[in-house]
Amino acid sequence: MTGPTDNRDADAGARVGGNTALLARRLANPGQGPGPGPRLRLKPQPPRQSHNSQAMPVSPPPQPSISRLPGSSQDESRSEEHSAPAVPASLPHLPADITEKLEAFAANRVPLPAPEKPLAVPDPAAATLKPDEPPQQSAAAAPPGRPLPQQRHGESEIKVALRASRQAFIGIGVLSLLINLLMLTGPLFMLQVYDRVMTSGSMSTLIALSAMTALLYGMTGFFEYVRTRIVARAGVEIDQRLSDRIFKASLRRSLYNKGASVGALRDLDNVRQFASGPAPTTFFDAPWTPIYLLVIFMVQWALGIAATLGAVLILAIALFSERTARKPLAEANKASFKGLEMADSAQRNVEALAAMGMVDAYRKRWQKASGDALNWQILASDRVGTTASISKTVRLLMQSFMLAIGAALAISGDISAGSIIAGTIIFGRALAPVEQAVGQWKSFVKARESFQKLATLLKEEPEPPVRTALPPPKGHIAIANLRVASPDTRKLILANLNFVVKPGEVCAVVGPSASGKSTLARTLVGIWPPFSGTIAIDGAEMKQWNPEALGRYIGYLPQDVELFSGTVRDNICRFREDASDEAVIEAAEMAHAHELILALPQGYDTQLGSFGTYLSAGQRQRIGLARALFGNPVFLVLDEPNANLDRIGDEALASALAGMKKRGQAVVLISHRVQAMAYADKLLYLERGIQRAFGPQAEVMEMFRQAGPAGKAKAAAPQPAAANGPPPQSAKPAAGNPSGDAKCAGQPST
Repeated sequence: MTGPTDNRDADAGARVGGNTALLARRLANPGQGPGPGPRLRLKPQPPRQSHNSQAMPVSPPPQPSISRLPGSSQDESRSEEHSAPAVPASLPHLPADITEKLEAFAANRVPLPAPEKPLAVPDPAAATLKPDEPPQQSAAAAPPGRPLPQQRHGESEIKVALRASRQAFIGIGVLSLLINLLMLTGPLFMLQVYDRVMTSGSMSTLIALSAMTALLYGMTGFFEYVRTRIVARAGVEIDQRLSDRIFKASLRRSLYNKGASVGALRDLDNVRQFASGPAPTTFFDAPWTPIYLLVIFMVQWALGIAATLGAVLILAIALFSERTARKPLAEANKASFKGLEMADSAQRNVEALAAMGMVDAYRKRWQKASGDALNWQILASDRVGTTASISKTVRLLMQSFMLAIGAALAISGDISAGSIIAGTIIFGRALAPVEQAVGQWKSFVKARESFQKLATLLKEEPEPPVRTALPPPKGHIAIANLRVASPDTRKLILANLNFVVKPGEVCAVVGPSASGKSTLARTLVGIWPPFSGTIAIDGAEMKQWNPEALGRYIGYLPQDVELFSGTVRDNICRFREDASDEAVIEAAEMAHAHELILALPQGYDTQLGSFGTYLSAGQRQRIGLARALFGNPVFLVLDEPNANLDRIGDEALASALAGMKKRGQAVVLISHRVQAMAYADKLLYLERGIQRAFGPQAEVMEMFRQAGPAGKAKAAAPQPAAANGPPPQSAKPAAGNPSGDAKCAGQPST
């Protein structure tokens, strides 16, 4: 027979056995815990008393404060739980029988297998946010708008974006159904008033009908309010889905066609304004015209025939309006875009216009383009307005004819007076969508044209494929059999270029004007695609790199340096939000432009305005060099970096080039000045798109010296042209510059 004490001992052993050996270690070391977390305080428990008079000799436990060790993790505690730790030999604060049972349990315990994936244990401390900490959004939080559905074969991306808003359009359709059903409230009210209230003289019936009508009209207004808000948000949602894609595609198009990005974004605005305006509701209401006509047929078949003829006539007017306004609207858009391009060009070159007295002549040319746009716009407005006026006149005339036909039928006793009024009101409601479509046809044609342009843009500029992330490059540039053609005209500019630039080397590209030096610069940084041949960076062709990822390792200073609207700091850090001030200042110091920037009114925080027009050409060039050096890129292409520099700027450029070589950066330097050769380790001489010489600076210069008068005689002889390339031209010496000739065609090896 067991007593209460034995039962308590058994219960205690069961509880201890169920808590595993981890509890034993926690009790043995009450001041420690397995991992980080909130500090848990254990209240002291009084010793339990047995039912008999004898108390169990239990030493009072201390008041431990179990806390998690800083720096430990839940994974460590979890791994400890799945191991079989040794229980301390003596537990002085526990009874002897409990200690024996703990030791026996730990000795016979089979360790559990560790789970494949650690379970996420909620941390109570992490669940409570501090007052100063805003709630953090999940990393997988979706951007505004639903994700795009899968694109079907042959389907444009704009249609995919519209299909992604299918639920919104379904909601608009359902609300249009309710609104158009409730639009029958007025005709039915008139019918009941004339046929019931007027004949019975019942005031209570009139009050009940009026209350019901007021309630139904209130519901109509509420549904119209909701539908308008859904339409507006659907248009914004479509814009959010397409804006990034169109922006990137238009920028890629602008690499070959200046100003294409502005036109594409304007087309996107046209589509968004059309989608979020009143026009979509008109097209949702238009399918109800046959239903309203059917209701009129149910009232009286003669009224139905008259209403159908009127609807067909107004629909024909709408189609005629579309045909007559299509061409004027298209021409107006073209002329308007041309005028905007001329105005933008005038703003960029206003100094030349004002200095040389070109403002008046250029203004006349701009006025001509603007006048053409206005003339086409007036012609389109006149045609649309004419058809809209005819449509409205026909609708009013048909409503009067409906009343006349209804009156004749009422005289003959075929319909009641209420049916006449109801049929006329329903007829007006049936023709309202058609008449609204005529009025909205101008915006519809404009949106349709923009829709087609955007669809063509996205088709011609597809999304770049996802490429494997390659390791950071070291800057070994190898060009093999490179041929480059103009992207828009496909005319070959460069033919059969072969050279190598290693880390820490400066390769100067020289040659006469129009020899393809700037084209080579655009191709080396990935702006223009090669027609054939390869550009390899650390053995990987440029097309294997992700353009955005590769751009972080490339520095580019174009021939025409343009800074963007923002601060000097924003332009140097390439508008990266994660850029530190130290990195920005380091780039400016590497370009030796730190003192120049500090001399500005607000230093690095100076606002530059559009295109950096507040700075001189030399200042823009030096800040552009700092932008090219930001992030310590491994490969730099500098196109005429000293074109606008003074003596101090030339010295700063020379020091910057020395720093680039010291840091092991590969540099391609394009310049017309002879001083550029002093910075170079290698020389590449181009003439009419053909590589005439390449090699170490001393060897190439020696070849130029040897190609003196004898070279001129040789240059007169015909030379073999590159395959499908431009014909070679005899090299003629230029004053102050060495020239290449047929003798320089050999390319010394490096």
